Amino acid sequence: MTRQDSGASHIARRWIAVAAAVIIVLVVGTSVLVSGVLSGEEPAATVLTTAPAAPPPPVEDWYDLTTYQTVESGAGHETLASISIGVGKEPFARAIRGSAGSSATQPANFRTWSTAGRCTRLSVWIGKDAASLQTEGVGQFVIRADEAEAVTRQASIDDAPQHVEVDISDVDRLTLLDVRAGRDAANAWGTPRVFCSAPPGKAV
Repeated sequence: MTRQDSGASHIARRWIAVAAAVIIVLVVGTSVLVSGVLSGEEPAATVLTTAPAAPPPPVEDWYDLTTYQTVESGAGHETLASISIGVGKEPFARAIRGSAGSSATQPANFRTWSTAGRCTRLSVWIGKDAASLQTEGVGQFVIRADEAEAVTRQASIDDAPQHVEVDISDVDRLTLLDVRAGRDAANAWGTPRVFCSAPPGKAV
């Protein structure tokens, strides 16, 4: 046998050995897979772990103040389904009427809500109750942000409704206070609401 024939024979034997090894591996792997299926074993699953999703940001919305509990209030405020203010023709839904004698030093017509820094704006219409039996007097309307007087307005029964919008960012306690002499027309707060990321207290 020549050296060339001997080399070719050696290469052929190596390829036969490699092929045999591959066949053995395939046979063993197939046997293990079949054995696992026949024994009812589940193949190992790959577990993917993900970081917990961040909570969604708070949803800001308008909240009707009359439907939430106050932290403090006087005896002179009552909630109404609607009210007409001064010479305005259209009634305001969800309203407050201040009908008791009330002053800044001895308040009876007031309500305080806990906004706890969650609210940014107050929107309300103010004036005299158009349905009052009395028609005299000038009412004073005070909006307090914590202990500071943010806004003070005045109105008679002959005035049109006044819209008031106040920045109440970072305010913990919001107070609506109105002043009324005993013979004056009742005061009115039409549709008082706040823009918040959470309700201004528990629902009534």
